[in-house]
Amino acid sequence: MSLLETALATLLDASLGVWLGSIVFFSLVGAPTTFDVLGDDAGRVVNAIFPKYYSFGAILGLVAVAAALVVGVGPYDGVLLAALPLVGVALNLYARQVLIPKMDRAGDDGFAKYHKQSVALNGATIFAVAAGLVVSHLQVALYF
Repeated sequence: MSLLETALATLLDASLGVWLGSIVFFSLVGAPTTFDVLGDDAGRVVNAIFPKYYSFGAILGLVAVAAALVVGVGPYDGVLLAALPLVGVALNLYARQVLIPKMDRAGDDGFAKYHKQSVALNGATIFAVAAGLVVSHLQVALYF
């Protein structure tokens, strides 16, 4: 493995690892603690975080996609590996561009409905990102 391939594989793993860590932290620590401390006012805080949270994930995902394609690890020159974070990017962009505006229009009354959708999107994103991290290690081990 060349130095460039090693650097790109490291960038791929770092972007997926940071993304996965941010999702897990926000979902299991940040959001629940905000609700514990602020009660009903927590929805406003979490809604203010969501745009940055989803944008952060999408950026990390695009870095992972690009690194997977450039390093070309695995079948189809990295396309198979790139597809997993690309799913996460699509989910984050949907949440950022479609779900958040719906939450804003619905106000406090619609929070519960859209919160369930947000949780489902988060779960699917966690799965895609974690699977990408696993596949990247399997592909690197098998390919090189």
